[in-house]
Amino acid sequence: MENGIHNGARTNHDRDMWANGSRDGAPAAERESSPKGKGMERVGDGSAMDVDSDRKGPPVPKIDELPDELQHITTGILPLDLILKRLAQFSHATLQDQILTLASKPLPQNLANGNANYQPTGAEDTSPESLEKKLLLLNSIQELHTKWVKTLVLTEWSKKADQVGKLIDIRSHLMSKLELFNGAFWDMVKTKQDLLWAKVPSPDLKTALEVLATGEVSWMPDLGYLEPPPLSLEEKEAWLHEINVHLAARLQLYEWEKIPDAFRDYTIASGRVTFRVEGEFEVDLTIGDEDFESQFWFIDFRCLFRPAPSGLSDRARSFMERKVNEALAAEGLLGCYKYLHEFTLTAKIGEFARQAVELSTARWVDTLKIERLDRAMSIQYWLNRPHSQGTKSWVILGVNSGKSPDGVQNPESPSHLSLRWFRDSKEVKDAELPFDVDTISTESLLATVIARHIEHLLSSMYNTLVSKPRFAQRQARLALTTSEDGVMDSSLSMQLLGEENVKVQIEPFTGAFVLLPRAAVVVEGQRKFNSMPNPAEEGAVALEQLRWLYTMKDLHSRGKLVGWTVLRPPVSAEELKNIVYSAGPSSREAFQTVWMRYTDWDPRWFVMMSMSLGGDHWWLIELSGPSHSGSSTSGTSGSGLRQTITGGRIKMFAKMPVPSSQLNLSDSFFETVAEFGATIIFQANDLRELHSNGLSHTSRGNMGSSLSLPFTLQTIHARLSEMLQRRSGPRPSFLSSWANEVISIDFKGLGPSEEATAARADSPQRREIRVTGISEARITVTNRAKFHFIKGDLDHDVFYNHRIGEFTFRLRVPMGTPSVNLLMARLQALERVLDFVDAIRRAGKDVVPENVTLREVVFTYGGTQDQRPWKVRLDLSREQRVNVVLEKGNPHLRIIDYLRTLANSSRFEELPLWLNFTLPLCRSLERLEDSWENVVARGQGSCYVFHNSLGWAGIRFILPSNQARRVLNVVIKARKRRGQPMWHVYRSENDSNAKNENDEFNRVLKQRVWSASGDGFKGLSTGAQACPEQGIENLVALISESILSMVGALPPRLQHQQPQSHIPVQQRGAWAHA
Repeated sequence: MENGIHNGARTNHDRDMWANGSRDGAPAAERESSPKGKGMERVGDGSAMDVDSDRKGPPVPKIDELPDELQHITTGILPLDLILKRLAQFSHATLQDQILTLASKPLPQNLANGNANYQPTGAEDTSPESLEKKLLLLNSIQELHTKWVKTLVLTEWSKKADQVGKLIDIRSHLMSKLELFNGAFWDMVKTKQDLLWAKVPSPDLKTALEVLATGEVSWMPDLGYLEPPPLSLEEKEAWLHEINVHLAARLQLYEWEKIPDAFRDYTIASGRVTFRVEGEFEVDLTIGDEDFESQFWFIDFRCLFRPAPSGLSDRARSFMERKVNEALAAEGLLGCYKYLHEFTLTAKIGEFARQAVELSTARWVDTLKIERLDRAMSIQYWLNRPHSQGTKSWVILGVNSGKSPDGVQNPESPSHLSLRWFRDSKEVKDAELPFDVDTISTESLLATVIARHIEHLLSSMYNTLVSKPRFAQRQARLALTTSEDGVMDSSLSMQLLGEENVKVQIEPFTGAFVLLPRAAVVVEGQRKFNSMPNPAEEGAVALEQLRWLYTMKDLHSRGKLVGWTVLRPPVSAEELKNIVYSAGPSSREAFQTVWMRYTDWDPRWFVMMSMSLGGDHWWLIELSGPSHSGSSTSGTSGSGLRQTITGGRIKMFAKMPVPSSQLNLSDSFFETVAEFGATIIFQANDLRELHSNGLSHTSRGNMGSSLSLPFTLQTIHARLSEMLQRRSGPRPSFLSSWANEVISIDFKGLGPSEEATAARADSPQRREIRVTGISEARITVTNRAKFHFIKGDLDHDVFYNHRIGEFTFRLRVPMGTPSVNLLMARLQALERVLDFVDAIRRAGKDVVPENVTLREVVFTYGGTQDQRPWKVRLDLSREQRVNVVLEKGNPHLRIIDYLRTLANSSRFEELPLWLNFTLPLCRSLERLEDSWENVVARGQGSCYVFHNSLGWAGIRFILPSNQARRVLNVVIKARKRRGQPMWHVYRSENDSNAKNENDEFNRVLKQRVWSASGDGFKGLSTGAQACPEQGIENLVALISESILSMVGALPPRLQHQQPQSHIPVQQRGAWAHA
């Protein structure tokens, strides 16, 4: 069969063969049972058709009279080929999985032990492993076989798909017709039952005809009564006055003690006594006899409550007259009062019910359910309220009998209307609901009850909230407004954020919660309120949840504009309990958190706001990286920072003093939070760095901070000597003699980095500016007189105050970098500068400092009246290396490398002394080289100068020879003689002829140099010594002149015009290790 081939549409291409699924236009049974020759014949579904009685063969129906085609069942029919394809795919996948499963099974034990020649002894392998595999394969094949057998059956049936489909359609059609038959049968039964109430008694037509014809009824007897004569006006007044007198006498004399208390208010007029029960009724009674024992008779009744009918109908009057007269006859005035009182109470209940029904079809539609009981009624309100599902709220208005618990009627407490209130399926026992029974208003009654219910819900939430520390300590605003008259005037207002509040109201008709303002988060909170099973108990938590969502949304939307990002909590709430609950015992409430991170901060630092009914707190938290998870950091002394939670990712946390009572998410607020956090972060990094380096430190509150923060910053105190030793290692320094041991570090604020400031100044485009922290470290000197040479600031971030003798270091470091490392680097630089300056000071008057900063030290040396001083610049810009820069023409350029090595060694303070000591030698060596230029140019010899160190120089003279080279090596070394630095000059022992007295060089040197003494030098037979002033210059010149004498022509004697330099005696002890 094809799916939906007919789809309910008629086809007429085979109507001559088939009619509603039957050949020849009718079922076989009908064709056989139909009598021949009849004018009516049943065709198809039994409908009659006019046919010719003499016509042979099956009748031909008219097209317009053909019955509807049977409804074809097409739902759930699938093509057979689709089933076969799916089954084939399933079988293939099953066999593949089975093969993999069998391959993964273990081998038999013998094969597993390595017996490759194992063969089973029997006809089959009966090992447990093989049997298990066979069983698995057999089960899977059996399941597939079952499925294919079923498919085969379906395939066989598909050959008769058209016939089976038509059979199903016929059966469905017959079942639908059978249902119509059963429905028609029961409709007839119901109609017959309804006709019982439609029967009317047969009319008395005979009597009616007589009355219409004659105006009389013959069979009705005539009693013959005579009409009394009519009374005159005077007689009527007399009779009424007499009745009034009798009523007054009877009530005053005979009935006084029998009159109920409610009937004490009465008036007598017009022959009747009117008893008035305020708020209930008035009844008019009279008497029919002068006998005081006779009963009173009912005249009229009027209701005094409003609204009430203006008068009684005739039927009601007749009924009431009979009942009241019976009561008067039985119990007198007391019985009359009881009956009318109960009647009035019932009438009031009826009026309440009538108004309730009207309300349920008008303003309160679908919100009220009215139920009448025996002399009572119930009103269920908030019928379809969205919250508190499973509970109902209603009031029952009924009559309280006024009887005591033992059943005795209290005469002073008659029956009265009473109201029972069931709130959320529980009766409220102590509820005193005022309702007016004189002026009946069901809507006012409902308003009163609903107002109390609203007050209960809002008060329960208010009492829960106000008992929590957040509101008990007035950290936030909370206000409850209730009203018994205006149900929409009751509300609960709670502070959300800053000046923004959420207002909770309850819609009186439906009982649904309404939350204002209509923000998206508040609307979502309203939906949650309206889905709570118990708002009175859960409302406080829902409000706190709403406040958290509102705050998080506001922080996200406003914070991202100024660089703050709200993130998902990176740690679990269980880890945060130790942090949040550390704020105090009042904070141990269920809490929610908001995590934020500032763009310019280190990614490991976060700001967390914990929000709970115990109070809001702001925390600064540092998380460890993935490789440092679980590491801990020791607590810092007095810093306010806590220890790490062992085993968690939280590395450090600190409470931030951010006031949350008047939280205003302005740009200044976010700037303040960033400043708070950055301040703590920078100090935390410094304290951690001091602790990790093992440096002694402490911290104290600094009330004199320049920052306008609502908390006291910490001033860190550390040992200067330990910081210098940690940075550069232990070595002798004179700092301890001029500086105090304690160095103070204060955090001063935040600012952009220097690179960012320069980039912003260079380009008009906005660039990323990373935040930097600014700290100040101060060192006080012990002797201010030693630092008179400092004429200005040592650097852009190092200042010296001459007045108080204090060095100030302004440290600017990026976020995440401790300023302690920069401070130690600056201290090392300062120490190095001061050591150089001290060395310059100790070098004497010939060395004069010109400019002293942390980046360079400039001084001059060697100046005389005839010779300008030479300038030296020590470049200290590099932290680990000092560069010695000499000006052009300086004789010391030949040994610049040795000078730089000395400046970067532990003996760097000897640099000024060596400069003074070696200056005459360097000048003489320059003259020596100048004097040999002509000789070298003529090829008559050469002269070379070598420097092995600052205190060791060598001169090599080479003269031409026909046989062998004539070489003389002269060594010049600095030595001490009798505690004074001197130059020792001798021939090198490495010369081959150094010991040969007949050597020409030895003869010349001994004759002219080693045996001579001159200005500042003295011969020593095998060498000579010279003072480091004019003596070394004269000695070198003499040696040069002596060797030149061995060349072809003797050049003119060198003129020594350079003045002598002077080295103070007290400074010559610095050459002990030269």
